[in-house]
Amino acid sequence: MTKRLNVFAILILAAGLAAVPALAATSAPMGIVTSAQRAVVGHVNAVDGTSLYDGDILRTDPAGAMRLQFGGSQMVMTGGTVISLNKTDAGVTATLVSGSVRFASVPGSLLEVRTLKSVVIRSKGDQSAVGELSITGPASFQIGSTKGALDVSVNGVDHTVEASTAYNVSLDGGAGDDKRKGPAAAGTSGGVWIAIAAIAAGTAVAIWLAFRSPSKP
Repeated sequence: MTKRLNVFAILILAAGLAAVPALAATSAPMGIVTSAQRAVVGHVNAVDGTSLYDGDILRTDPAGAMRLQFGGSQMVMTGGTVISLNKTDAGVTATLVSGSVRFASVPGSLLEVRTLKSVVIRSKGDQSAVGELSITGPASFQIGSTKGALDVSVNGVDHTVEASTAYNVSLDGGAGDDKRKGPAAAGTSGGVWIAIAAIAAGTAVAIWLAFRSPSKP
């Protein structure tokens, strides 16, 4: 009887070990870190070439920065930023928990950005887009585009952010931290949108430099 139990245990162990390669094969990286300063992926210091996986949480120190690559799409985390990553059938979803990100999404390599539970941002249609998202309060954010149009959904209400435009958006009916007044479009579930006259030229240049590459979007 003891001999039979030992054989049975060996067979179970062998079956478990045989399954390990199959499980590892399903967890292929969905992106990489292309540059990092004072940043971590999970609990490990990020370095150039660090692989990114479904469920990873990324953080930058206040004086840090990190640039990420997801196929043809890219993202730059500025200082004091936290995001979580998830893989979807269409591409990658990055959820901004705090701070600011600059992102570029290209056709065939969808990068979707989410924040504040109800906000979903993606390029509009099958077009390239470059934008910037910042959380400015517990229920407010700033969104802008420097190339292409962005589709911004707030509680299921869709808004279009055209190139070279930016908005302060409040989800609780306030005007956010920016006191400048502009055209406002209020919606019970879509938030209050206050247009900023234009994205500063310096910001546009900074984003262009951040995403410059041989195959720039």
